[in-house]
Amino acid sequence: MESRGERENRWSAAQSKEDAFWQRDGVLSTQMERVISRYGPVLKRIEAQLHTHSTILDVGCGPTCSAQLFSVGLKTYLDPLMDSYLETYPGNLPEGEKICSTAEDIPRPDETFDVVLCVNALDHMIDPDKALTEMRRVMKMDGIFVLGIFLHPSPIAKLRRFIERWLPIFREDAHPYSYTLEIIREVLNNYFTIQEEIRVFRKDPAMIPALHREDWMFICKKT
Repeated sequence: MESRGERENRWSAAQSKEDAFWQRDGVLSTQMERVISRYGPVLKRIEAQLHTHSTILDVGCGPTCSAQLFSVGLKTYLDPLMDSYLETYPGNLPEGEKICSTAEDIPRPDETFDVVLCVNALDHMIDPDKALTEMRRVMKMDGIFVLGIFLHPSPIAKLRRFIERWLPIFREDAHPYSYTLEIIREVLNNYFTIQEEIRVFRKDPAMIPALHREDWMFICKKT
């Protein structure tokens, strides 16, 4: 089991690689297409519950800033690489407050936001449980939590966890946590009430889907 310091060192190294990834030519436009096609339809349905002054926090937003797909609301974008994104993409990030911070330490008071969005970020974090605690803390009662996450088939998740523990030379530094559908349900139920589960992407069945991760979204309520 890694110590907190070891997890933080690993996370710092992974963040350096993430930063280098987003500085590659053309990567923002291709990743933005994926965000729009996969998550856009779900976010548009949630938008029907919002109004002009709804407060929205996008945690681990990256430069794609998924919350910008909401056409209403007051948006706050939080990412530990935000300062780098502002330098790499000057003028290209959406309007809204931008915070350079981790999900484990959100610098906002309790019950600030109507919606908290976390897309493709939870399995990158130092401490997902602490991050979920923080995200729940800053949500208003009856607020909406939206999680987008890649889920693995159980055999693949077990293999990844085995590699994490016993074969660290082969591990994937950027994704220290491997979730299955069953596990993420258990995790989310510790903090929220799951309202809806939507699989937004899977490989073509001809590509042996049992061996491939799938992209899911979960709409939850704070109760």
